[in-house]
Amino acid sequence: MTRALRGLWLELRVIPVLLWSFSALTLGTALAARGHPLHAWYYVGAVLLGALIQGLLAHTVNEIQDWRSGTDRHPSPRVISGGSKVIRHGLLTPRELWLVFGVALALTIALGLALVAARGLVLLPFGLAGVAGAVLYSAPPVRTAYRPILGEVTAFACLVVCVLGAHLLQGPAPGATAALAAAAVSAYAVSMLMVHHYLDRDADLAATPVKVTSIVWLGLRRARWYAVGWCALATAAALAAAALEPRLAPLPAAYAVGLSAHLRCRPWDVESVTRQETVIILCGIAGALASAALLVTGLAWAAVAAVALIAVETRLAVAPVESAPA
Repeated sequence: MTRALRGLWLELRVIPVLLWSFSALTLGTALAARGHPLHAWYYVGAVLLGALIQGLLAHTVNEIQDWRSGTDRHPSPRVISGGSKVIRHGLLTPRELWLVFGVALALTIALGLALVAARGLVLLPFGLAGVAGAVLYSAPPVRTAYRPILGEVTAFACLVVCVLGAHLLQGPAPGATAALAAAAVSAYAVSMLMVHHYLDRDADLAATPVKVTSIVWLGLRRARWYAVGWCALATAAALAAAALEPRLAPLPAAYAVGLSAHLRCRPWDVESVTRQETVIILCGIAGALASAALLVTGLAWAAVAAVALIAVETRLAVAPVESAPA
């Protein structure tokens, strides 16, 4: 890969996208398509829109703002967190990231309007909410990522929009099962985000402005139970959804394993956080995609695609470090 292409791929942050928008959109689609025809092209359009909004709009703004504030420049030991590191390794400049943002925004508008034209104005608020959340999460003056609780509320709301919007895009209006599944997927992703911020605490405290995440605000010991609480909420919502739709059983099962990883995690230990965050991420992806495959067999390929993408991401994630100047 060229420098720019590798930087673009890493900025997309495939693994977080798989846990967040891809899993949410796939599960929302599957819930809508059970007993109804699967509109494959609408699903593909939703996934592309999710990748644009989360993978490029949200991530580029976050990368630029965290680099400017200094939190991503801090030397604290971090493996998974600390941004995509594309600026640090000279793969993309802030100016190039703004260009990526502009192109992604244009593509988002075009694709979003095409889906609205095909399925109706009822979908427009979902798209607008997704774009607004992606930008306001990091962009000043709102910067919900820099404020305790508000960052989680923004992230939670955006994922609920993904599940319910994907459901509505297929045709049927979402019901109680979809609402519970949306709450489960969203709360679980937020719990992972809290673990993601554990090792950022020192860097966030040194940032200008200070990035007052809930982890910074609560302190590591209380924040650990805050993250556990989000995961427990996700597991409870997943159990309730599975009670209404038994084919969702992989969701609470996977989340229970994720909850165990939360409880084993030591927020001040780099190795522990890295290992347990990896378990939490993989369980979240597996639970959502396995449930989607049980609901609609035609979506089983999504799990295969996720495995392939994780393998590519894992390989490319170390490439910039190998090629970085000494």
